[in-house]
Amino acid sequence: MSPEPTTPEPIDPDRISDLPRREMRLDEPLSLRLRRLKRFAVAFILPHWPSLLVAVLAMAAFAGTVVALPWLFKSLVNDILVRRDAEALHEIVFVVLAIFSVRAAAGYLQQFMLSRVSNKVTTELQNRIASHLLRLDLVFFQKNSVGQIIARATDDVNVLNNASSNIVVTLGRDLITFVGLVGYVLWASPQWFALALAGAPLIAVPVVIANRKLRALMRRGQALGGEILQAFEEGLHGIRAIKAENLEDVERRRLRETIVGRRKVGLKIARTRAALSPVVDLVTALALVAVLLVGGSQVIEGESDAGELMAFISALMLLYEPLRRLLQVNAQLQICGVSIARVYEILDRSPRIVDAPDAAPLAQPGGEIAFRGVRFAYAADAAPVLDGFDVTIPAGASVAFVGASGSGKTTVLNLVARLYEPSAGAVSIGGQDIAGVSLASLRDSIALVSQDVLLFDASVRDNIAYGRPDATDEEVAAAARAAAADVFIEALDGGYGFRVGPRGSRLSGGQRQRVAIARALLRDAPILMLDEATSALDGAIEARVQANVLAMRKNRTTLIIAHRLATVVAADLICVVERGRIVEQGGHLALLAQGGLYAESHRLQRG
Repeated sequence: MSPEPTTPEPIDPDRISDLPRREMRLDEPLSLRLRRLKRFAVAFILPHWPSLLVAVLAMAAFAGTVVALPWLFKSLVNDILVRRDAEALHEIVFVVLAIFSVRAAAGYLQQFMLSRVSNKVTTELQNRIASHLLRLDLVFFQKNSVGQIIARATDDVNVLNNASSNIVVTLGRDLITFVGLVGYVLWASPQWFALALAGAPLIAVPVVIANRKLRALMRRGQALGGEILQAFEEGLHGIRAIKAENLEDVERRRLRETIVGRRKVGLKIARTRAALSPVVDLVTALALVAVLLVGGSQVIEGESDAGELMAFISALMLLYEPLRRLLQVNAQLQICGVSIARVYEILDRSPRIVDAPDAAPLAQPGGEIAFRGVRFAYAADAAPVLDGFDVTIPAGASVAFVGASGSGKTTVLNLVARLYEPSAGAVSIGGQDIAGVSLASLRDSIALVSQDVLLFDASVRDNIAYGRPDATDEEVAAAARAAAADVFIEALDGGYGFRVGPRGSRLSGGQRQRVAIARALLRDAPILMLDEATSALDGAIEARVQANVLAMRKNRTTLIIAHRLATVVAADLICVVERGRIVEQGGHLALLAQGGLYAESHRLQRG
């Protein structure tokens, strides 16, 4: 019995790693690829036209020196070797010095100007990508790996940098050289030129086939580059567990499979591109043989002179390199096209949560927060996380949300920050629906500490002052004291100047959380949101931090998510969330008296 055909996994338009499955087809209209290429050139290349113009003029001068060489060879043979003209020898020596001086200066100027443009384009493109990424919604980063995103800002930008430079050189210097040399051989001997041209059709077919294949290979190769970055990022981020559980061999195999997969595709790309050179070599050899047979016979019979044949042969041989590179232009364009498409997969992605046309600043940042009939699901076909969620949080109050994992607690905080939009109902602050509030004013009013702490490889002070770099040392120290971080910071080598390492790896989990809490307190925002912010702290330190936070809540509304109920007993209001709704709310003692879910959870945690 034959197996049932498997249904292909549906393409998620929010996942950039899914896009190659849709766009790798080879029948993508050429016009679409050309429009993308033109768009990139207009946005990033043409603004540097003065430097490019200087580079092109330098290329033209360089090409001119190449075209002058056949004439030089003709004079060398006829005037020096045949007629033995001493005066001509001195002239040729002077011309050689002049030609190679111009060649050296033009080569330097061309390379310098192209490098200058290349560096500027790389900087501008990476800045544009970085700026645009920071505008995108949270869902984009939840559905796409860091590796795939970084690959577009690094690998693809570098590919564009190299490929576009090669294209400019080829279309500038090599095209001028090619046209000049073709003009020379056509002028020198139309008959010999016709013989040399006879093998040209032999090149066309393999070029078309190779370039068609390259596009699919380049798309796959660039995608695998992102997978390698993703694999390294995941493995190194989890290095503690990998070592603790002796999983190095498992991780080594996982990385090897990804790396070897990229290598195999790279070899196919190299093989496909390299296949063109033997074809050009063979056709060039046939052209030279034909010209030598016919031209050599004419020289022997006195119908032509040796210098003319030498100049023609040298021109044909000089044609080889620019011709080979010109045949690679389409391949380079394919490579550019793939990377441009991947870069625009990010740049063309618009954030869904944006300011309304008539968005107004948040009038009362510290005002009452209200949820009215809020419904929210993470996908249109998914079960709702919140369904009929209603609660009013008084201004300046401390409110704790408790409940089982997956009940929707974190979603509540995400909706307050408008990281997501409710599918029904409304969230308001100070009576103002936040859907009509400018994002900048809303998020300027929020300080968030999550369980996944954000720390940078910088000093403790810089991490606390992140977001408020103008804060004084006294303000940073006061925030650290409030977060119960001052004692361990002062014990560090260098104190507040201690470098915490990547992701804060040189600190313990509890220390990282206290640095993050200090940062939030220093921000002094009207709304403080703590999402399992003290989960890594021991009981005594946690109680001290919670007491300090609540003591500093004047003119600040504090939203707390916690599993340990002992940490929220002092909150003004405790809301029990179950299946996307608030099923109990009140103070600690009142909820215990009700004998409901809160009382049962409290009893189980106390043992």
